[in-house]
Amino acid sequence: MNLFKVIIYFIKTASLGNACVEFEFSREISASDSIQVISSYTGSSKEDLFGLCAPRCSLDMACNAFDICIENLQCRTIRGWTPILPGNVSAGLCQRHQMECDDGYYYDREKETCASHEYCDFEDDPESSCFLSESTADEFDWTRHTGRTGSTDTGPTSAGSGHYYKYIEISPIALVENSRAILETTKTFQDKTYCLTMYYHMYGATTKSLLIQTKKGNDAPITHWQRSGDQGNSWYQLSGVNLTLDSQTKILFEAKKGSSFTGDIAIDYVELWPYACP
Repeated sequence: MNLFKVIIYFIKTASLGNACVEFEFSREISASDSIQVISSYTGSSKEDLFGLCAPRCSLDMACNAFDICIENLQCRTIRGWTPILPGNVSAGLCQRHQMECDDGYYYDREKETCASHEYCDFEDDPESSCFLSESTADEFDWTRHTGRTGSTDTGPTSAGSGHYYKYIEISPIALVENSRAILETTKTFQDKTYCLTMYYHMYGATTKSLLIQTKKGNDAPITHWQRSGDQGNSWYQLSGVNLTLDSQTKILFEAKKGSSFTGDIAIDYVELWPYACP
């Protein structure tokens, strides 16, 4: 039996506790998608990469997938699940091998079951899967959009993932500088730490700020992540922000209007994982 067959046999039969650990090829995914990567390793061949990542993933209870990236001879162990809509391919492809679950679910190794997580991809209207809604405590709303925004020299030309995204349209004259658009969570959380990931786009000479905050009851909001100013005409991945939540706490996504129309701010593919970030 050659090395490659031995490795495949190991993948199919490795066990930990009472749970059989089985990994199957699911799809190709962008090599630049690193949101839930636990660790990366380099090798000299595809067989070598399987031998590095498969056993490491089998032994790590946080791991339920691994990628083989032939182009740069790298493999990586993953905590999470293959997205319903993979991100834009910008740096080659990897082959993802993961524990089999339906789209939108990941395998919880500790509970030995497929579990769901919260996400907003903005692909549907109404967004039945989304855990965010428009706040009534702001000055204007976010806009769901596809393609290029209506103003020049600001905003994205397409979604970060899929076809639709949300952004703040700040052209209306009635909006004054620092007017806020806020999305807030609509569900009750367990008392534990969650991991928030997303794509964001902040392009334009008068781009103001984007904040991720938590607010407990009537307390003042606490800012956990913030970006301000022109970040360039690109989508960026926020690789993970740990948020300690409970039944009285909600998450806020606040974007502020700048001094002119060149300050569009966009977000896409927001995910909330029921565990701390890797």
